[in-house]
Amino acid sequence: MLGHVHTPRGAAIDLCAVICPAPFGYDNVCAHRGLRILGDRLAAAGIAAFRFDFPGSGDSDGEQAWPAWKAAVATAVSTARRETGCAHVAVIGVGLGGSIALAGLDEGLGVDKLILWGVPTRARAWLREQRAYQKVAAQAAAKADTDIPPPPPTPSGVEELAGFPMSTKLAEELTAFDVSAVPATAWPADRARPVTLVITRTLNGEEAALTKALSARGIAATVEARDGFNQMFDQPHLSIAPEPIFVFMRDWLVKDVAHREAYPLPVTNRSGVTTRIGRDGLVEETARYTPGDGGLLFSIETRPVGRAPNSTWMVLLTGRAVRHIGPNRIWVRIARELAAKGFASLRLDGRSVGDSDGAGNGLMPNEEYYQEHIYDDVEKVMGIAVAQGAKKFLMTGICSGATASYQIAWRRSDVGAIVLLNLLQLRHDPEDDDRAVVQQAVKFGLRKELWTNLDNYRRLFKVGLSPQMRKVIFSSAVLLSPLRKLVSLVKSKVQRGDPDYVVKGFNELAQKPVEIDVFLSQGDLSVNFLERHFGPDLAKLGRDRIRVHRVHHTDHTIRSLFAQEQFFEVLRAALARIAEPGQMASDRRNQLH
Repeated sequence: MLGHVHTPRGAAIDLCAVICPAPFGYDNVCAHRGLRILGDRLAAAGIAAFRFDFPGSGDSDGEQAWPAWKAAVATAVSTARRETGCAHVAVIGVGLGGSIALAGLDEGLGVDKLILWGVPTRARAWLREQRAYQKVAAQAAAKADTDIPPPPPTPSGVEELAGFPMSTKLAEELTAFDVSAVPATAWPADRARPVTLVITRTLNGEEAALTKALSARGIAATVEARDGFNQMFDQPHLSIAPEPIFVFMRDWLVKDVAHREAYPLPVTNRSGVTTRIGRDGLVEETARYTPGDGGLLFSIETRPVGRAPNSTWMVLLTGRAVRHIGPNRIWVRIARELAAKGFASLRLDGRSVGDSDGAGNGLMPNEEYYQEHIYDDVEKVMGIAVAQGAKKFLMTGICSGATASYQIAWRRSDVGAIVLLNLLQLRHDPEDDDRAVVQQAVKFGLRKELWTNLDNYRRLFKVGLSPQMRKVIFSSAVLLSPLRKLVSLVKSKVQRGDPDYVVKGFNELAQKPVEIDVFLSQGDLSVNFLERHFGPDLAKLGRDRIRVHRVHHTDHTIRSLFAQEQFFEVLRAALARIAEPGQMASDRRNQLH
């Protein structure tokens, strides 16, 4: 299990707060940055904080199973006591993480304070939400690809939930857990009860069932109706850490807790923390914080055990505000698979994302993900691989991570291949953003409701159109004849004779010794972006060294499990093309042996 300790500097109190996150799926992805900020805020107030990933989630090893998750809470509490030296421990359970924390307490775990924030009274209620979300996502993908044969079925014994596989067994275990079912011998009269705070999910949150369940355990809880839970669980690039709730938690935790001596200053550990993972122990991972221009940059190195890795390394980059585990945790899966075959990789967070330093609190402007300093951060972390003998790199990324892969391939001479997943821009280009908005308007130009609904005009203003574009779109001529005017505008923009920097850049990069694969979710905005520049069917794209792969029935983050596997096949093939042949053969012999 991977954990992060937030250590106070200066005055401190004798309390460590263990933060139990939502352990599964999209919830885990969306709220991660917010909980990093919570840890920072608590430490700034003198409260040591400990965050961790449950088994089988985030960066942690192991399998997703209800008994393992309950045991993980006890492990996190004992680790927090050891690492901080605090005599008192609080647990902050967030969402389903709170249900697991309460189940851990039912098995005898002792803590001094307990915060349950947005905790479902029944785990199966949480599971229903995930299934409903999956159904909506699947229907949207099916509507976009009505003329395409249906996707292959999900493998037996696995349920697909918004891009994450859940075993049938875990689904059954979650369905069976109900906080109102109190184990008969778990809470004897002489057992100490934690001081408990319940914070509702919304201002109108119904927590009556939860407080009744706590009362059955002899726990008297204070209930605080607050809003902000759903803000933190929004899409990663829209997620906002609810600072007022964090302040309320902080103030509640410090009550009646004695001060302690200050923590010692940290010893810089440039080499990171390394451990073997997997049942056979053939893979090891190192977690590091590397100094960068904007603060410490967090990364994970994955490599084989007992032998030098192939001299071709992978760098796995995420899009926008998703942390280093990648969309749907696919970077963790492919990094560990390929490490067992002899390859090393780095996955990392740029500044203000995931576990790296920075002021980012979600909702950053789109252009912030397309700045030169992002590429500087990536290259800073790539130095870890170069220092260990890396001679060549395969860069892959999604969305803005794909842009970073492209830009770094231009910067460096040691990038042998790039695999671009649903690329949306090659740089921050406000004019191209305008074209995208107009293209969507053209696409739906004949729909009367687009031009008669005032909300649509408000949305257009929000995207930051240039004054010239606003004037054209909102002119009376457009309102009277939208399709004709917009088609004329797009043609004037696209066919004006200036060299297209996207076409020029792609085809010139293909002339260098760089293999290029472009992986597209059909119907995604990434297809619109490329077709704006390369024309229908990407006719202007040089195909001799640029391979285009299209997949249907999926979305921007390739949530469909079958689409993830298709992407892995493209990635494996790209790696095989540029890796040293001798080492590849040796790896195959070792596997056979």
